Amino acid sequence: MPTDIHTPFTKAGINIDIGNRCTLQCSQCARTKFIRQGVPLPGKDMNMEQFTKVANFFENRTIHFCGTFSDPIYNPSFIDMLALCKAKHINARISTAASHKPASWYSKAFAANTDAEWIFGIDGLPEQSHIYRINQDGVKLFNIMIAGRDAGLSVTWQYIVFDYNKKRVTKAKRIAKKYKIKFYLIETTRK
Repeated sequence: MPTDIHTPFTKAGINIDIGNRCTLQCSQCARTKFIRQGVPLPGKDMNMEQFTKVANFFENRTIHFCGTFSDPIYNPSFIDMLALCKAKHINARISTAASHKPASWYSKAFAANTDAEWIFGIDGLPEQSHIYRINQDGVKLFNIMIAGRDAGLSVTWQYIVFDYNKKRVTKAKRIAKKYKIKFYLIETTRK
């Protein structure tokens, strides 16, 4: 792997999906497949009581909020979960691609845990990411990522390579370097 590409998934811990809601309709997402088939989505929002049990077990370790059926930002207790991670010295890592929360919400989330690592799924240049991440406002999410960096958080631009964006990788790397953002490139077989 090239040395100019960051790999955010190196610390041991647990990956949890804390809900079943997302505003995106990514074509290869398990959630979208369920919806297309008319099958009810499994799961529901994890509540604070449930999350506290997980957090007690993973104190001083890593919890990665990364949905299979959801984007973690849509759990109504998410900001409280981030605060609990900070209190318990849990390395909180958030993978998100949805862009339908206001900037003020992100400011609260960033402030709840200034040690959290945020990984933003923007596949391609921000203005083209919606091609795979249907319903995403990539420009808005890019600006949120910059705001997180400005707030002193660790932020990573996760870029999945597709046919539509593979010729833009070099430019994206230059942009990430210009804005002092970590860059994580993922090769995929997704279409």
